[in-house]
Amino acid sequence: MDVHADVKDHECDICGKEFTKKRFLERHMDLHAGITSHKCDICGKSFSRKSGHKRHMDMHAGIKNHGCDTCGKKFTRQNELKGHMLMHAGIKHHKCDVCGKTFTWKKNFRCHMNMHFEIKIHKCDICGKEYTQKRFLERHLDLHAGIKSHKCDICGKSFGQKSDHRRHMDVHAGIKNHGCVICGKQFTTKNELNGHMLMHAGIKHYKCDICGKKFTRKTTLRCHMNMHVGIIIHKCVICAKEFSKKSNLKAHMIVHTGIKNHKCDICGKEFTRKTFLDCHMDIHAGIKSHKCDICGKSFGQKSDHRRHMDMHAGIKNHGCDICGKKFTTKKEFKAHMHMHAGIKHYECDLCGSAFTWKSNLRRHMNMHADVKNHGCDVCGKEFTLNSTLKRHMDIHAGIKRIT
Repeated sequence: MDVHADVKDHECDICGKEFTKKRFLERHMDLHAGITSHKCDICGKSFSRKSGHKRHMDMHAGIKNHGCDTCGKKFTRQNELKGHMLMHAGIKHHKCDVCGKTFTWKKNFRCHMNMHFEIKIHKCDICGKEYTQKRFLERHLDLHAGIKSHKCDICGKSFGQKSDHRRHMDVHAGIKNHGCVICGKQFTTKNELNGHMLMHAGIKHYKCDICGKKFTRKTTLRCHMNMHVGIIIHKCVICAKEFSKKSNLKAHMIVHTGIKNHKCDICGKEFTRKTFLDCHMDIHAGIKSHKCDICGKSFGQKSDHRRHMDMHAGIKNHGCDICGKKFTTKKEFKAHMHMHAGIKHYECDLCGSAFTWKSNLRRHMNMHADVKNHGCDVCGKEFTLNSTLKRHMDIHAGIKRIT
């Protein structure tokens, strides 16, 4: 009758656990003593109790006699069924004192606590990576084995872990449940949001050993390293342009479609990428955060600053095959080729004169408007063109040009 009355008069002197019967206490003491007289012939695991051994053998045999009336799931042990029923009832007795998360099962609670204290007892024999939970190790081993059992029905991509597959499906569905509280940008996964927050904080853990450049994300560093070693793995099938990052190739492909979904509300100019629009908006706002250390000139865009620095360094990588002239920027080179081809897009509405360069048309229009921005420091005479001023200065210097 003691069992029904739940009277526990038999206490363990080692751990304090109490039992209703002396034989239950004796069996419990065998655990402390390390006595395991019942061994499994299949996996070698040993048990101190016959009942424990029997339940274990049922597991190997796939015997599941305890079924859930709610969802139909079956279990080998009654205790497992009881724990499962607590889950349906939403009962979670085990609460984490660190983060407040609650658990139905004590073993899940223990695994969770290991994560807080970074206790990693499960180690991969192949690469040495350690994990707090056995199931994490098992999933990791699937990666080494190349097992990818979770396939996307939309694009065919396969994943080793169900969670990765689920996150991938969210990408297809456009689900972004993780928002940045600073800029409002939304992300599909929490990891993406965490990486984004590091960017706001200016934290860059990953440093390039070659040039010293730092990055917030490891993947970005890997792509950067590909540039150093000359690995170009993403190639455009239309123009053959090569990229070290797949995302850059995707953005590039939009250029070929001619689709410009990002429009400036001020001047109406349209762009293929939001990043280009953002840079353009800096121009309207007068923001020029990239300054030249040599001449002090400032630029709104990093790319413009880089090209300007190439000019100071005398770097001219774009050469004309016709006349051999070289240029710092690709834009200058293209305009030069238009000159050889006789292409003149810029026409004067007043006199019909046509020009290859827009800047030349502007200077020409100054002549019509009698705008003279170039003054001689010697005699004060003013000129429309800088080139005309230079020729005038030769007169003061006594230089006679050969015509």
